[in-house]
Amino acid sequence: MKSYSDTTLVEFLRLAASDAPTPGGGGIAALSGCLGAAMASMAIQFTVGREKFAQHEEALQKTLSALRPLLDDMLAAIDDDAHAFSGISDAYKFPKGTDEEKAARRAAIDEAVTASMRVPLRVLRCCDEAVHLLPHVAATANPNLLSDVEVSAIMLTAAARAALVNVYANSTMLKTDAAREAEAEGERLLTRIQDVDATVKSTIADRK
Repeated sequence: MKSYSDTTLVEFLRLAASDAPTPGGGGIAALSGCLGAAMASMAIQFTVGREKFAQHEEALQKTLSALRPLLDDMLAAIDDDAHAFSGISDAYKFPKGTDEEKAARRAAIDEAVTASMRVPLRVLRCCDEAVHLLPHVAATANPNLLSDVEVSAIMLTAAARAALVNVYANSTMLKTDAAREAEAEGERLLTRIQDVDATVKSTIADRK
C-alpha cells in the first residue's frame, strides 16, 4: 500500500471522497490533528527570531520541538489506520467451516479490531499533548498569528472528537477490559482537550 505521505493533497481528497475504504474517518481524524499541530508550529515560526518576542524565544523553541514528533506521529497514524482496517478485512476472510476455525477467526478479528482501536486512541493522546502546549503559545505568540493559534486549537479538538468516534467504532465490537479502558481514556482525554481549547480561546480574546 502506498503511503499517504507520498500522495498529493488532491489525490488524498479524491481517495477520501471515493468508494475506497481508506482513508476513512480514522485517517481524517489523524490528518485534522496534523493540521492543528502545523498551525501552532507556524504561529511559533512567525514569533521566534524576532527581537520583540525575545523573552519568549527559549520557551517557544521548546514548544516547537515538542510539536514536531506529535505531528509526525499523527501523520504516521493516517497510514497505520489504513493498515489496521486491512487487518480487520483480512481477519474476516478466515475460514469458518469448523468450530476450531470459527474460534481462530473470532480471535483474529478481535486482535485486529483491538489494533485498529489503538490507532485513534494514539491520535487522541497526541492531540492532548499538543493542545496543552497552546495556552503558552496563545499568550506569547506574535499577535498577528493569534487566529492561527485558535485554528490550531479548533483542529486539535475536532481531531480528538473524531478520533474518539473511531475508538468507539472499534471498541463496541469488543467485550474486553482493554476496550472499556480505551473508551474511558478517550472520554477523559477529550474532556481535557475541550477544557484547554476554552482556555486558549479566552486567552486569545483577552489579547485582541
